[in-house]
Amino acid sequence: MSQSKNGIWGMVFYAAVLLALIGLLCYGLVAPASAQEDSCTLPILMYHDIVPEGGLLDDYTASVAQLEADLQALAQEGWQTVRLSEVITYVRMGTPLPEKPVLLVFDDGYRSILTQVLPLLQKYNACAVVSVIGARAQGIADGCDTAGQYMTWQELSQAVASGRIELQSHSAQLHVYRTRKGVQLLPEETAQAYEAMLLSDMEQMDQWSRAAGITMLRAFAYPYGYVEPLADALLQRQGYVATMTSEPHLNLITHDAVCLYRLGRLNRSGLISTETLMAWLREE
Repeated sequence: MSQSKNGIWGMVFYAAVLLALIGLLCYGLVAPASAQEDSCTLPILMYHDIVPEGGLLDDYTASVAQLEADLQALAQEGWQTVRLSEVITYVRMGTPLPEKPVLLVFDDGYRSILTQVLPLLQKYNACAVVSVIGARAQGIADGCDTAGQYMTWQELSQAVASGRIELQSHSAQLHVYRTRKGVQLLPEETAQAYEAMLLSDMEQMDQWSRAAGITMLRAFAYPYGYVEPLADALLQRQGYVATMTSEPHLNLITHDAVCLYRLGRLNRSGLISTETLMAWLREE
């Protein structure tokens, strides 16, 4: 009887070992695929001003009809707009994103966001992030592109209240193209002087947005797309979790926080068609 029990327990033990080995083998076969699937490709489409039909179109101005055609085509091909905050949460916490996520960004904070863009976002159940130039929202004439119509802080607050718009920084007063190109380091500028300049600009943006009662994402779109290594490091130290360039490439989003820095974006020029835009997405 004892020998019989020992035999049974021996069989159970070996069966357990065999099952464990099979489990490890299966994990080894499956894990690489799972790890590969645990990421997604994120295109970012960058718009600027949106004008009614008949308005002058250029590289930084598209029409209402073009934007609507883009939203229709994206929906027809299975793309779903996502919030930047959702992308950040995906990276940090693994919260799922749609199968084909796409991020819409409207740089500079034109008033057309309220008059032209929001109605279409509501119509197509879409969302976007606006890159705010603090000086424009503040109404400061800094000698650069003052002819444009920009949202005030109050209007930006209205846009956020719609539930379809998030805000990120496009700098407080560095969206200028005079001596310094955006945030680029000047030829004779020391690293210490540069960091003091950029930190002052960040603090100014924080002060203006707080005074307006507006919460902005800790994300930064480089003015004119000019990047600077010193800026990269300082932005990260100041708690910015994402930065955007103007380089036209797709982004591989993983659970490594580094993937959110220097995100690429395709500029949606008013001189190209929706089909050209969609062809870029397919080719990539």
